[in-house]
Amino acid sequence: MKHYFNTNKVLSVTALAISAITVFFACKKDDKMGADENRDKLTISAAEKETQINAIYEDAFTETIDVNSTENGLNGQTRQSAATEGLSRCAGVIIGFQPADLITFPKTITIDYGAGCTDNRGRSRKGKIIVVVDKMFWQTGATAEITFENYFINNIRVEGKQTVTNLSSNGGFGYTYAIEGGKLTYPDGSMINYSGTRTLQQKEGGNTMSILDDTYELTGHAKLEDSTSSANVLIKSPLHKKIACQWIDKGELAVTVNAHTASIQYGEGTCDNKALLTLGDKTKEITLQP
Repeated sequence: MKHYFNTNKVLSVTALAISAITVFFACKKDDKMGADENRDKLTISAAEKETQINAIYEDAFTETIDVNSTENGLNGQTRQSAATEGLSRCAGVIIGFQPADLITFPKTITIDYGAGCTDNRGRSRKGKIIVVVDKMFWQTGATAEITFENYFINNIRVEGKQTVTNLSSNGGFGYTYAIEGGKLTYPDGSMINYSGTRTLQQKEGGNTMSILDDTYELTGHAKLEDSTSSANVLIKSPLHKKIACQWIDKGELAVTVNAHTASIQYGEGTCDNKALLTLGDKTKEITLQP
């Protein structure tokens, strides 16, 4: 089995905060129609933003797995990272391991992006991701605790804790990660709290030497909230991702605000940056950001 993993990096994020959810109930028919329309717009907005927000934490997860899987052992050295098989990675990132031996655990891994770098897909990062692992992370049952130190992605500050558990078996790679106390602070000062659990399981490519034929499925749920409202997120149909494709190409996501549910459908396997957002009789094609 290849000791390498690289998951969904396809969605970038924008500096937008979730809109406040305010529904006015009135006796007049026109007022009710206006409230329903406003609720529809806000639910659709929340659905779009969830794909952006979760992408931030998936990116941190991916960076952690990437470093643990492609570096030659947790040997305590500090080194600059290098590209692997042409996949996206910031150049010149400093990676450090402490304690500086191969046997002492838990071990702390620091991924230091310094004042900032931009990868070949246009994603910028700065600050540090701190990872504490309890054993060699390629081992089944290993856990990693991810935290952030003055860390920004695309100028959005990221906080919180991700706990990742390795569920891999002979059938392929598998991971679950839980986000606790997640918080995003946007350039305009607005903030969103985020929590959730995701499970990712390899479906194809586990028995070959190349990662480029690997495919994965993602399941789970999440919650996002600002100072006035909240939205619940559920992956209704597993999200499918090919390593050879930059985008999620299959699956369905549901986002519910005040008993109002919108769905995002990613297609039936075609590699493109389009998804279909539906709420009642309203349908909108959205473009996934790099």
